[in-house]
Amino acid sequence: MSATDPTRSGAPTPIPPGDEWAEPVRGLVLDIDDTLVDTQAAMRSSCAQAAAAAWPGRGADDHELISDVFYTDPENFFDRYTRGEFPFEAMRRARYARALADLGLPDERFETFEGAYLDAFAGAQVLFADAVPLLDAADRAGVAVCFLTNSGDRQTAIKLEAVGLAGRAPVVTTDTIGVGKPDPRLFALACERAGVTAAEVLCVGDTLPTDVLGARGAGLRVAWLQRPDRPEPRHAGWGTPIDDPGVRIVPDLDAVTALL
Repeated sequence: MSATDPTRSGAPTPIPPGDEWAEPVRGLVLDIDDTLVDTQAAMRSSCAQAAAAAWPGRGADDHELISDVFYTDPENFFDRYTRGEFPFEAMRRARYARALADLGLPDERFETFEGAYLDAFAGAQVLFADAVPLLDAADRAGVAVCFLTNSGDRQTAIKLEAVGLAGRAPVVTTDTIGVGKPDPRLFALACERAGVTAAEVLCVGDTLPTDVLGARGAGLRVAWLQRPDRPEPRHAGWGTPIDDPGVRIVPDLDAVTALL
């Protein structure tokens, strides 16, 4: 896999792999979900509470099953949303209907589910303890930051407001241009909003196909976050061998701070 810099005009210019880490880090493109914020835990608990609100006559095991299927998304509706195939709400409705199917429940009460989910989700957000120290270190070092997420605008605003990061950095979401990572246009836009070129940027994220391969395809170096004390997020691909000197596997954001 060759890294390229899409911020330059004309054909992409290969970046010599051995030279990439010699360039100082002048910008950070930070994933949000399961990188800065414990989104998996928030989603699972909020889905279970929402299922209980929509289907109060069902037992806790059924509520947990709905939550598990909604989160794991076996039909990959979320990925299809990031490719521009679904509006955000239609994606959510499709995931909800699929989560009910295993219990033979009719596709109804979505509004009740979604309203309860949003109420619970705002209160379920937990910022990882190493997130603010990384942002503070970036500020001290004069390193620009942009948040880049495959989630939608509304969900992202809820998360950032709940954990005190609203306004801390510019934000790019799937809703920004209608597609998400790994599309290289998202990474190029994040670099532009941070005011840096791709070769100057370190992308930090937890998921192989979107964060790691997407960033590498756009010419960014990558710190692939694999937290040993957290369950692996959906489609993260932890443990997959990757032979690319532009990618470094890190166990926490403190290790990213050391790279600044």
